[in-house]
Amino acid sequence: MQKKTIGIILPVLVISVFSVLLVVILTHNMTHSQNVNYDKNSFSNLSNTLLSTDRYAISSASYKMFQDPTYGIRIQYPKDWEKIQFDKNFIVGFVSDARNDSGILENLMISASRLYSPISLDNFGMMRISALESQYPDFHLVSSGAFVTPTGSPLYKIEYDHKDGIIPITTTEVWALNGGRAFMLLANVDTTETSIYMPIFQKMINSFSSSPPTPVLHNTKVHSV
Repeated sequence: MQKKTIGIILPVLVISVFSVLLVVILTHNMTHSQNVNYDKNSFSNLSNTLLSTDRYAISSASYKMFQDPTYGIRIQYPKDWEKIQFDKNFIVGFVSDARNDSGILENLMISASRLYSPISLDNFGMMRISALESQYPDFHLVSSGAFVTPTGSPLYKIEYDHKDGIIPITTTEVWALNGGRAFMLLANVDTTETSIYMPIFQKMINSFSSSPPTPVLHNTKVHSV
């Protein structure tokens, strides 16, 4: 049973650790693209030099649809957010264009990992919470549980607080199990910004659906006799 549990959780832990690095990389790259000068050895200088922008009205934000037939997923995202597609670990990410004093770029990423053993959604969620408790010393569970989206997709949601250095982060993990794969929607936000971004994340999550991937057809040569 222990080997079975490790086999299910290990690919997920790799993606989760990568996600923390990804937030830092995105923050660095997006800030650099705005020609913001900072001292690489001083985090406080970094947070002080990042630009703050006015928040657009959440209720009036319009959304676009993202589809990936290879993985069979669909999700809506704010049209003003940057879409980033990846080669490995993550399928796609959506990053807010609004920056705040903490330097966190609010984002939602989608990844897929293979399930090596059948498992129920509830058991998967409980195992994931246990793994997070071991991963983050300052892990604080805000809420968790299974639910069904308006699109009819059964999901498991885990919301928790933790810190990246001195920055308080609220992370939402949403899991879907489909076709031998575990899909994760991973949303990160500065804890002080949750009232602004949680409605956006929830709208994106509610629009998510997964289905069996579209098979890739290969051309074959027919030899006549």
